[in-house]
Amino acid sequence: MSSTSRATTILAAFAATIQPHSRILDIGAGKGLLAQEMARQLDARVTLVDVAQYNQTNLPLTMCDSRGLAFADDSFDYALLSFVLHHSPQPDAILREALRVAREVIVVENDMRGKVRGAVTRLIDSWPAIRYGTPPCYFTRTREEWLRWLARFPVEARVLSEFRLEYGFFRNLAVHLRKRNTS
Repeated sequence: MSSTSRATTILAAFAATIQPHSRILDIGAGKGLLAQEMARQLDARVTLVDVAQYNQTNLPLTMCDSRGLAFADDSFDYALLSFVLHHSPQPDAILREALRVAREVIVVENDMRGKVRGAVTRLIDSWPAIRYGTPPCYFTRTREEWLRWLARFPVEARVLSEFRLEYGFFRNLAVHLRKRNTS
């Protein structure tokens, strides 16, 4: 699967939830190909954030630690965390920051069932850490474990879709998070 078709498949998992012309922060954007597709298909204004520079697009990239984003509260309509949280030993801090800087958050993660599959995934998914200096894959979770983890935050979580990548090896889910009114 080419990088472009991979980005298109991932975007299809949540695109219907995103309003056209939205301001989107792509946290952990990597090469920027998914962000580029969002800009093209949704006519969105997308800003990329990552800990390393391997952006292959013309979209703006801010290099920083996503546990402390340099953006004001509610600066974006959406924050996207696509295959990011499992690359952090402190995913809580990243999600809190995403919820701070955006009105809504889209989380895309692996639904990793089985210890062998989880171990293989951690190995494969840690390769960019060696190659680019990005964080390794620290853990894998099942769909149910992700949903239990998300339930700890002041959000309404709704699974948008489940889909497969890499010839069906990887199960994935896209979850829409809307902040609960805490006042």
